[in-house]
Amino acid sequence: AELRRSMPEPLPTISTVKNVAKERTPIHILKRGDADRKGVVVGPRPLSVLSPTDTPELPADVANPRTQLAKWLNDPAHPLVPRVLVNRLWQGHFGKGIVATPNDLGVNGSAPSHPELLDWLANEFIANGRRIKPIHRLIVLSSTYRQSSIAADEPVRKRLDPEDRLLSRVPRRRLSAEEIGDAMLAISGKLNLKAGGPSVMVPVEADLVNLLYDPAQWVVTPNEAEHLRRSVYMAVKRNLQLPFAQVFDQPDAAISCPRRESSTHALQALELLNGKLSNKLADAFAARLQRECGDDRAKQVERAFRLAAGRAPTMREREVALEFLRMQPLREFALAMYNLNAFMYVN
Repeated sequence: AELRRSMPEPLPTISTVKNVAKERTPIHILKRGDADRKGVVVGPRPLSVLSPTDTPELPADVANPRTQLAKWLNDPAHPLVPRVLVNRLWQGHFGKGIVATPNDLGVNGSAPSHPELLDWLANEFIANGRRIKPIHRLIVLSSTYRQSSIAADEPVRKRLDPEDRLLSRVPRRRLSAEEIGDAMLAISGKLNLKAGGPSVMVPVEADLVNLLYDPAQWVVTPNEAEHLRRSVYMAVKRNLQLPFAQVFDQPDAAISCPRRESSTHALQALELLNGKLSNKLADAFAARLQRECGDDRAKQVERAFRLAAGRAPTMREREVALEFLRMQPLREFALAMYNLNAFMYVN
């Protein structure tokens, strides 16, 4: 580890996203794929699997080859890129894309459940200047997205459309690991809304840090207020997963993840009941309820449900909560709120 830290800076690498003429290298046909057995020099050309067979090869010395690639990808006559993108946006809102294999929209992947819808969204994406926000708006304002996840004829729908491929209802989904952490910070009143800046490294158990090939790489951000920022600012190491995120199915950073899994198991309940983060934020949530509602238990229950579930408690929930508060302190009630299905799931 000491020797690695004393190594010089790595040599410059070949650019892949910008044009740098001095870094260009000749492209050869490799005999039997052996880099040491170079054949004839060839020019750049889109992959054959993604383009017609008569697509011409560009000259080997063509100017700005990366720009040529970007133009090809964004050509209005090239349907694949906008289809892939809008399919992933749809997947983000519904849990499953119009094409269920987001990493493979080719002949080896799943057939789209609604091909006309996929093409229409792709065309709308292009018509809106390839801006993502208009597509999000289209989706969330649609009657399909605004359906309930529970319908009056639920048994019939489950029999006719068990996997909800026909979008007869909105799928019920659990929040992702990042959403859970951010929501807990938000309702406790501790969320740091600072935007931008370098990634944040939070305190992690020494046993986990020592698993890194160079533990010195994990340097905890000294300002504790930074530890309360949104998950998008948390540093992600390929070989170190934060326990809270791991238990709620944050993907392994070492491999491609086309679609997140959503599991339910006992470790999740144990993490929310006994974890350091949940207990620390339960104290903050209780302090917020005390500060905003005083000692009025009914107001505390009402406010807690408004914050955690986005709605008022039902009559039964109110009765159970008030009974619980007669025997348990407010911070235990706050901790219980993090474990509610109404907090963990989007209906």
